Amino acid sequence: VDGHYRHRAGFVGRWDATWYEIDERGLRGPGRVITGAEGEFRVACVGDSCTFGKGVLEEASWPRQLERLLQEALPEGQRARVANLGINGGDATSAHALLREQGLALRPDLVVYGANVNDFPNAVEAVNQKVFNEAPLKRLIPQGILDPLNRSALYRWARSLYYQSRRAQDWAAAEALAASMGEAPAESPAWARQRTRVEAIQRDALAAGARCAIVLFPYESQIYLDSYDTSAIERLAALCAELEIPFIDLAEVFREHFRSAGEDLFIPGDRYHPNAGGYTLVARALLRLARTEGLLETEESSAEAPPR
Repeated sequence: VDGHYRHRAGFVGRWDATWYEIDERGLRGPGRVITGAEGEFRVACVGDSCTFGKGVLEEASWPRQLERLLQEALPEGQRARVANLGINGGDATSAHALLREQGLALRPDLVVYGANVNDFPNAVEAVNQKVFNEAPLKRLIPQGILDPLNRSALYRWARSLYYQSRRAQDWAAAEALAASMGEAPAESPAWARQRTRVEAIQRDALAAGARCAIVLFPYESQIYLDSYDTSAIERLAALCAELEIPFIDLAEVFREHFRSAGEDLFIPGDRYHPNAGGYTLVARALLRLARTEGLLETEESSAEAPPR
């Protein structure tokens, strides 16, 4: 319906160096029982491969880490249940489709859409395409050969070494190009489609009695460069403010952590997908949002509540 693949139900095996297990519904991980019973706090997470958790084990994906953090925060007797509806190669259209197909039936209290910078035209995406995806070496390898190579440990190791050797050079080229591009592209059909789907995700979540929140995943260059184009973040943040959707700028979350801790937050040789530590930051940011928005009753809030 939406032009995107679904994960093959029941798949268990290795793909692109990571062990994946897909349940009978086509969702990541072993089949999870979400009953909708009293005392469950339920979250439906929709998005692309950054929500699915490409490149990390299922337990390190941010939906699973969020479930553990929520469980620790909830009072005794309550249970956190988080469904990972991320689709590799997905976008807002496929996220909305899967939310309607499966997510709303879970009766979520919160729907989180994990957006990505490449979901709509902007200067950061244009820089990424020019500096990284149009590299001469990559253009020489046909996709039919590149896909099996990506499943080779030796190729991934060589790719990672090559990437690390060009890291500073590529970042400098990206920074210079971004500075020369000026303002991000004006309104476009692609952005109009993004807006329509965000509105649809929120509308369906509210109709199901759930709140909606959006996080925007950054590219690696946005974290490590001294300066970068922020128009994509500002555009999505403005839309969220207009629709009254809580919004988390993960670029700022990642940048703050990198400057204080100096830890790499992306998979080696991969400029787009966070590592387990990066996904921990996503889960923590969403736990803070759930608390500040009053979405869950925690041990602390239960202790502070007056007796009935």
